[in-house]
Amino acid sequence: MEKYESDETYIARWVAGELSEEELSEFKKSEAYKEFNRINRVAQNFKAPPVHTRDALIKTKEQITFGKKQKITNTAWLSIAASIVIILGVFGLFTSTKSYTTGFGEQLAVTLPDGSKIRLNADSELKHKRFFWANNRDVNLTGEAYFEVEKGGDFVVKTSQGEISVLGTKFNIKTRGEAFEVNCFEGAVRFDKLNSDEYHILKENDKISFSNKEIVNEKTKEEQPNWMKGISVFKERPLQEVLDEIRVQYNVTFQNKGIDVSRLFTGSFLHNNLEKALKSTLTPMGISYTLSEDKTIVYLQ
Repeated sequence: MEKYESDETYIARWVAGELSEEELSEFKKSEAYKEFNRINRVAQNFKAPPVHTRDALIKTKEQITFGKKQKITNTAWLSIAASIVIILGVFGLFTSTKSYTTGFGEQLAVTLPDGSKIRLNADSELKHKRFFWANNRDVNLTGEAYFEVEKGGDFVVKTSQGEISVLGTKFNIKTRGEAFEVNCFEGAVRFDKLNSDEYHILKENDKISFSNKEIVNEKTKEEQPNWMKGISVFKERPLQEVLDEIRVQYNVTFQNKGIDVSRLFTGSFLHNNLEKALKSTLTPMGISYTLSEDKTIVYLQ
C-alpha cells in the first residue's frame, strides 16, 4: 500500500507544501500523483455554490416519490459513495485551519503565505485558514502579536473584542482577558468593536486601549513593541494586567491574599530575571511577596 493511502494526513500535507523532500520525491513517482495534482489545480480555483438545503431536500423527496424508477448497479452506488467521500474530504481539507502557539516566555516568528510577517509574544495563539489564503486573509488572535502586513486584499485580525482591518502596515495587538490594545506603527488600521457600531481609525503612532470598558486614545513614539525588546511597559494600568504579563513571561502563578489588583501601576519589568521583575513591579506598590522554592508560585502579602 502506498504511503498516501495509509497516512490520512499525507495529501493534506502535500497540498500545504509540508511534505519532506524524500516524501515528495516518492509521491511524484507514484501513478496517482498526476491525478492528485490535476485535482489540486482545479480545487485551487474552485468556489462552492450556495446550497439551499431545504429546497434541495424537497426536490430530492419529489424525485424519489414521483420520479422514474431506475435500477442502480452496485458499481454505480460505489461510484456515488466514492464521489460523496471525495467531495466531503475536499471540503474538509480546504476549510481546515493552521495554528501557531507560544508557551510561557516564548516568542515565535511566523511568515504567512502572502509574505506578511507576524511575531507572537508569550502565551499566544494565531489561526488562519490553511488554503485559499489569497481570497481570505483573515486571522484569529489570542494573546499578543506584532504584524507587518504585505499590501494586497483586505487583511483582518479577529479578536475577542472586535476586528482590526488592514491594507498594509505595521501594528501590534494585545488581547488578554480584559486587557486590549492596538498600537499602529506604520500605515493605518481600523478597529471595529465587537457587537457595536463603534469604530476607530488608527494612523502612525496612534494607540487605543480599554480602561474600565471604555476606549482610551493615546499617542506613542515607539518604533516597535517594547516586548520585542525584552521589556513590558505600563502606564496607569491595573495591577492585575501587570501580574498577568509576568505570568505569561515567567510561567508563575500568584497567590493573592487580599491585595487590591485594580490599583493602577506605572512602570516596567524585564523579561530575563523573575526576581528583578517582581521587585520592580510589586515593591513600588508597597506589596511584599515570597517566592516558592521551585519559583513557580508567588505569594502576595
